Amino acid sequence: MRSQELSIRAVTPAIGIPGGEISIQCSGFKPGLPSVSKVLFGTTEADIVSASEERVIVKVPEGVQGPGVALSVNGAKSAMFPLILGARLASGLHPVANPVVGVDGAIITTISGARGQRSPRSLMKVSKSGEVTAFACEIMNPTGLAFSPSGQLYISSRADGTVLRYTDFQKLEVVAEDLGVPCGIAFDAEERLYVGDRTGKIVRIGSTGSHEEFAAIPPSVSAFHLAFDRNDNLYVTGPTVAIRDPVYRITRKGEVSILLEGLARPQGLAVGHDGNLWLATAYSGKKGIFRCSLKRKELIHYIAGPMLVGLALDGNDVFLADNSSIYWIQMGGP
Repeated sequence: MRSQELSIRAVTPAIGIPGGEISIQCSGFKPGLPSVSKVLFGTTEADIVSASEERVIVKVPEGVQGPGVALSVNGAKSAMFPLILGARLASGLHPVANPVVGVDGAIITTISGARGQRSPRSLMKVSKSGEVTAFACEIMNPTGLAFSPSGQLYISSRADGTVLRYTDFQKLEVVAEDLGVPCGIAFDAEERLYVGDRTGKIVRIGSTGSHEEFAAIPPSVSAFHLAFDRNDNLYVTGPTVAIRDPVYRITRKGEVSILLEGLARPQGLAVGHDGNLWLATAYSGKKGIFRCSLKRKELIHYIAGPMLVGLALDGNDVFLADNSSIYWIQMGGP
């Protein structure tokens, strides 16, 4: 019998960053020949998680710049299958929520530290070339980040129970305090600031710094993460001690409902220009970024990655954060 031609039929997801697991549907692979059966990203060999003749699961290796993935058995190679691959921009950081994108296209993130740990380099800027510079400010446990509609950066401090404004990246001042354990922050269309207090409250901040409870959800063991859609519905995640957690949707009137269920440690989220919800979580044994149609509530594994805590979208650029690193994906291409 003639052996099947070595080929790749499909790869899911077709976007990945180092450490993410992708599934390759193929023919002709020989998992019983481990020394000569390989999966190559450009010229870099990937670690195989599991394999059969028709399906191979591999981890995206570090530092790959090639145009895609190919299979190799006894020196014979399949055609290269195109992928979009992201790169690690910087490590040695400590994001615990979404990073944000500045007007120059660079990422702003944190070295958040353990509760009560003070660091003189708590707020960091990461350029697309991977250059990391510290802002000249000191914030105890910076957690949530958000730009106001006027372009000023706001930061929550979960240790001090405050939200601060970093005016023109020069002057740091408290705009609201006594907020419990503030984590994720976001602005609505009317430029009002919302803060997720991980003890179980969503708080709305007034222009004078006064605040009121807007909604309540179960407490989180790590951080609340917030994002608004075009209709000013607020989406909130907050991992608990449960095995599976939901994504909450809160209307402008403060009415709470569950959008999605069954997620493992859902964290950072954002609403894309297409109106879809992008979500950092694990689901059905897969990890990375999932996209959800807010109309149909369909969840699609979109980017393969490790356990992620945050993301930021800027045109064709996607920035992802785990507990120590920032990754960059350019979404042009196949």
